[in-house]
Amino acid sequence: MLTGRQLGKVLYMGLRDNPISQVEIESELLRLIDMLEEETEAFEKLAEDAAKKEAIYKANWAKEYLAAKGSIKEREAWADYKLADEQFDYKISEALVKSKREKLLSLRTSIDAMRTLNANVRAQVMP
Repeated sequence: MLTGRQLGKVLYMGLRDNPISQVEIESELLRLIDMLEEETEAFEKLAEDAAKKEAIYKANWAKEYLAAKGSIKEREAWADYKLADEQFDYKISEALVKSKREKLLSLRTSIDAMRTLNANVRAQVMP
């Protein structure tokens, strides 16, 4: 079984000896849809984790800010200093959500491409 990338190379570089079959396309579509479901579930967990980390970070930052003494800039700097690790964790979780979102978009694009290809193949074999 070809991966999506391999199938794309074969389709676009003309390295096939025979036309792609509708069965091959449908098989690839099913594989991509399974991947989309798995990645969507992973995205949900990552998004929930990022939301929790953001809420904790912001609540703790506000506590540190209010407890600090000095000017506004000094209090902000103190809160930032005290919560640097939490901010790092929050930013990393945010980046993971963005990365997973891109993966989902990529899978959707691949599925759309396979649907188009499937329609073209279907049109060629229909009388």
